[in-house]
Amino acid sequence: MSEITLRQLQYYVSVIDHGSVTAAAAACHISQAAASMAVGQLEKAVGADLLIRTRSKKVVPTPAGLGFAAHARAILERVAEASDAVSESLAEMRGALRIGCSHTLSPRLVPALVDHFVSNHPLVDVGFREAAPSALQDDVRNGRLDMALVYEQQSDDDLERVRIATVRLHVVLPAGHALAGRSSIGLAEIAEEPAILLDIPPTVERLTAVMRSAGLEPRIRWTSGNMETIRSMVARGLGYSFVNSPPATGSTYEGGEVVFIPVADRTAANAIVAMLPPGQRAPRRVGAAIEFLRETERDCRVVA
Repeated sequence: MSEITLRQLQYYVSVIDHGSVTAAAAACHISQAAASMAVGQLEKAVGADLLIRTRSKKVVPTPAGLGFAAHARAILERVAEASDAVSESLAEMRGALRIGCSHTLSPRLVPALVDHFVSNHPLVDVGFREAAPSALQDDVRNGRLDMALVYEQQSDDDLERVRIATVRLHVVLPAGHALAGRSSIGLAEIAEEPAILLDIPPTVERLTAVMRSAGLEPRIRWTSGNMETIRSMVARGLGYSFVNSPPATGSTYEGGEVVFIPVADRTAANAIVAMLPPGQRAPRRVGAAIEFLRETERDCRVVA
């Protein structure tokens, strides 16, 4: 096997991330010819086609190329970690921190986490992606993300799971609802009302299972992929919803008000978790992010 260089790995990963040699070359501040040559030399070194070139100049990784990309990212990450280890000061932490977060958790976790790194670790380049839990965990597997923040009930068994905080299912009701002043609500008390549920898999299926476990059948009237839309509809008195992660305020986009009341029924335990690549030592940046999130959630006194 010919010698493989870190530059070749870097350019190859950039091609995968940007979808074309041209875009990767621009991102790496090199010529297109240099990027194309590096990838060609890499394919020759490993003895396999890593990319499929299309007429539109876009590239798609072959199955072998996708697997190789995950290894390439791991190698580049370890080299960066070795460089960072020269300094023992966390204040000098540097490098890229790639975070994935589910849509419902992102407003709760991402702003404070990004602000923390910008303020305390400015040499860390924080990037985040919001998507469905399944897509985020796929990105952890293929090395596109350092970690994914999801609910434990949405987590996959083949990834490493680190618990951030426990959560409890809450009912979302209009502020003027007859049950709005309660400290907790039984599922049977709202089962006959219209349900407005989040249409991001597997949310509807799991919430339906929760109701059925209590011997109830939810009357699902509407679904939406936008939680702000759901809250505004609830505030108008059109139905109720559920959240695991209530925001700090019940104000909606329209200026309406909703309340978040814990479910009294016993439901399956759930938690916010960080999903990590299995069998790998997490970079210090990831450890620092997890520790910050744990401290933040502890300060917020998450309901168990």
